[in-house]
Amino acid sequence: MSHLISVQLEVLGGLLAELRGLAGELTEEERGTAGASRSLAGALAGPVGEEAALAGGQWNAALTTLAARTLAVAASLDAALAAYRAADLGLAGQLSGAGRVGDRAVPR
Repeated sequence: MSHLISVQLEVLGGLLAELRGLAGELTEEERGTAGASRSLAGALAGPVGEEAALAGGQWNAALTTLAARTLAVAASLDAALAAYRAADLGLAGQLSGAGRVGDRAVPR
């Protein structure tokens, strides 16, 4: 049994733009924290500085991973969106030839 899937292409496009923006913000944040571990190690002496540097480095790694995964999700969504648009245009083309004279299918 097949199921009907309804996709609002404009909404998906908006989500794609938001994901790309988020990835950009995460990348900027990651660049801003890249030197944090060195700064923290220099600002605090002894084991406290070492722990702070370690935490800064781990935070930077987390931001890097999150930005990369956000970009990967955006790339997958972009590919899906392109496939949906191509399928929608193909279906519109099929319908436009099957209708009455003057009828025209409009892709969504």
